[in-house]
Amino acid sequence: MPLTATGKVRRRNQAKLPLLLILFCFALAAGCTSYLAIQQDQTVHRLARYDDAFDAGQGAVELLRFQDAVSAFALGLPDSSEDIVNLRLEIFENRFEILSRESFKSFIAGHSEIDGVLDELSVALKDIKVLMPRLSEKGVAAQIIAELTPLDPDMTRLSSITSTLVGTQIEIDQAHLKNLHLISSGVIFALIVVGVLLIIMLLRDNRLMMEANRHLSLLTEDLQVAGAALTSAHSAVAKANEDLAAQNAALRNRDEALRIQNTRFDAALNNMSHGLLMADRNDRLIVSNTRFLEMFGLRPAEAEAGAALEDLFRIMGQRQSQPRAVIERIREQTQAFVAQKERGSFYAESDGRSIQVGHMPMAEGGWVATYEDITERRKVEANTDYIAHHDALTDLPNRLMFTLRMAEALRDRAADRFFALLLLDVDHFKDVNDTLGHLAGDALLVMIARRLRGCVRDEDVVARLGGDEFAILQMQPRTRDETVTLAHRLVEAVGQPYSIDGRRVVAGVSVGIAICNDETNDAEQLLRSADMALYRSKAEGRNTSRFFEAEMETAVQVRSTIAADIRDALEQDRFEVLYQPVFEVATGHLAQFEGLLRWNHPTLGTILPSRFIPVAEDSRLIIPIGESVIRRACMDAADWPANIRVAVNLSPTQFEDRGLTKVVESALRNAGLQPSRLELEITEGALLRDGDEVRSMLLELRALGVTIALDDFGTGYASLSYLRHFPFDKIKIDRSFIGDLGSRSDSIAIVESVIKLATKLGMATTAEGIETAEQWNFLSAVGCTYVQGYYFDRPRSLATVQRKMESGEYALPLGLEPGWAPRPAPTPTAA
Repeated sequence: MPLTATGKVRRRNQAKLPLLLILFCFALAAGCTSYLAIQQDQTVHRLARYDDAFDAGQGAVELLRFQDAVSAFALGLPDSSEDIVNLRLEIFENRFEILSRESFKSFIAGHSEIDGVLDELSVALKDIKVLMPRLSEKGVAAQIIAELTPLDPDMTRLSSITSTLVGTQIEIDQAHLKNLHLISSGVIFALIVVGVLLIIMLLRDNRLMMEANRHLSLLTEDLQVAGAALTSAHSAVAKANEDLAAQNAALRNRDEALRIQNTRFDAALNNMSHGLLMADRNDRLIVSNTRFLEMFGLRPAEAEAGAALEDLFRIMGQRQSQPRAVIERIREQTQAFVAQKERGSFYAESDGRSIQVGHMPMAEGGWVATYEDITERRKVEANTDYIAHHDALTDLPNRLMFTLRMAEALRDRAADRFFALLLLDVDHFKDVNDTLGHLAGDALLVMIARRLRGCVRDEDVVARLGGDEFAILQMQPRTRDETVTLAHRLVEAVGQPYSIDGRRVVAGVSVGIAICNDETNDAEQLLRSADMALYRSKAEGRNTSRFFEAEMETAVQVRSTIAADIRDALEQDRFEVLYQPVFEVATGHLAQFEGLLRWNHPTLGTILPSRFIPVAEDSRLIIPIGESVIRRACMDAADWPANIRVAVNLSPTQFEDRGLTKVVESALRNAGLQPSRLELEITEGALLRDGDEVRSMLLELRALGVTIALDDFGTGYASLSYLRHFPFDKIKIDRSFIGDLGSRSDSIAIVESVIKLATKLGMATTAEGIETAEQWNFLSAVGCTYVQGYYFDRPRSLATVQRKMESGEYALPLGLEPGWAPRPAPTPTAA
């Protein structure tokens, strides 16, 4: 049924009511959306109040750090200083300014327990600033700490309350956002419901409502777009909240990382042993460390970033922590490196100070340099060099230094000028060293060195080459006589007595001299020449001096030839052992033979031991020669009557061979000779080599059963001490005392005393070198045990002594008849 106009109007009016209702709902939705946006914005703004809590916490931390710095300074801890305290005060003042902002004050307003904290803090800071200039005075640091201590709980309370306020606000705002979200969702849902109802109503209405329905559909679509936009806005707000939280966490992590990095950088930079300076391309300071400031006497304020290096070097020169020449050298060389853009290092040295500088350019145009004070290292190096070139005991130049000085003298000597090389060897030094001890020997060397220095000029060189050997370079003597005078002065000075630990010690010196002239350019040859002259000096009685002569080199060559011939003689068995009889005084019977070595040279004939034994000892050929003599003597004695012994001389050099005992044992075993029939004679020279070692070997030999005799008694040094310390069975009185029995009363007294001493010690005595009846009568009367000499028989070959023993010629000493009796000892005559 068609609608009337009134109906249409009524229907239209009825349709307007929902439309108005819908418009009202949309207006309400818009208002709600605006309100939600404003509420969300305010919530986000309130969340930003986290910074206020952070600032309050940092203020409390910086207060504690400032208190720690003041305490460390008051206690004098190593890393504390007044500058650090001032720095901490400035940081704390900065934090106080942040806390003094109106926004923060409004944030904490209404909390009576912290209302007056900022005011109290302001008053305390003013008081502290007044005290800071007198910080180094006693008690000021404690007064500052006392001023701050009451603020600790207030600052802690301020930090705690602000943190609590922020946490509470965040919880409230989060709940508020959740409510807003629910309201927004409800509004959207209501709009959708209203739209659906409107659609249902328009579908039931007439064609007039179709147009309204179309408009309503359009409105519904717009409403859906608005709902989607609102949903998107809600998601964006949620995402913004998440991003804000993440950004806050990242900022906190970055701040902590930067703090740790800065702390490590400062610690590494300021704990370097080297000074460090970094500059930009405009020669302005970027950074320097504490060591650099200390080295050059700079204050931190004078070496701040951006300072001009020219000003910095000027201040360094004024402070004089380093010599001005050192600063100037560093400045000039640094400018050169910067101009050349090169890396390198150099030394700046003056007035005993030394700085090592390392320079390195940087890619962006600046440069960095390190500075090390090597003054002490330089001193150590100089001392090390001195030690390397000087003798530690006498402080004289050593062999190395002496060789260098001699090379310089050879290189720099003027034409027609010469210098003299004197080699000196202390006579009988080993006697003193072994008998008085090594400390006494060292003291003697020091005294000798002092005397040698007193004998020469300043330009001459005195050196200790090692052991008891010294050398002197006499630089450019005017004449040869000056060198002779110097040598005599040296011998006389060294020969004066010494007092060591209250004991009087006498030493001498032998001097060998070589002259360096225009024909001499070889240092080694010069040393060899002086050494040959020294050898001649010692061979001619010691305690004298000799110049090198050409014939000395010939003599050395002869010695070398003799040494070579000795080797050939050993291989060709050209050595012969002769035997001299030894008689027992009490019975007059033959007791033993002494084996004496002779050399049958193919061209020179028979060579006596005095000529070749020293060469054999120097070349150590005496060791195989001695072994050969021991073996031959044992084999020869094995064919003699069982009551006849054999005596063999041992060289001191043979005791350097630890196999000597085994050689003797092997010779006895191979010959089948009883050990009691072998007598080994040693001289005092063997005892001077190494007393303990020789004593040990003698005990081993005696343990085999052989007899040990001390040969040439009385001619050496401290013989009586040897009788007490070494296992001797017999003493042989040297022929020098026997030869003077008829002319010197002192020789008679010595021989008689030695015989009585040996008798009391339970030792036998043998007098050697008897050539007269007077000597024989005296020795038989004073109780000598054994005698030998040309008066009885000279050394004979093995075949001759065999024949004489078989013929009975050795039954009684020559000139004696059966039933003889010793004569009374003659009265000593005046010497």
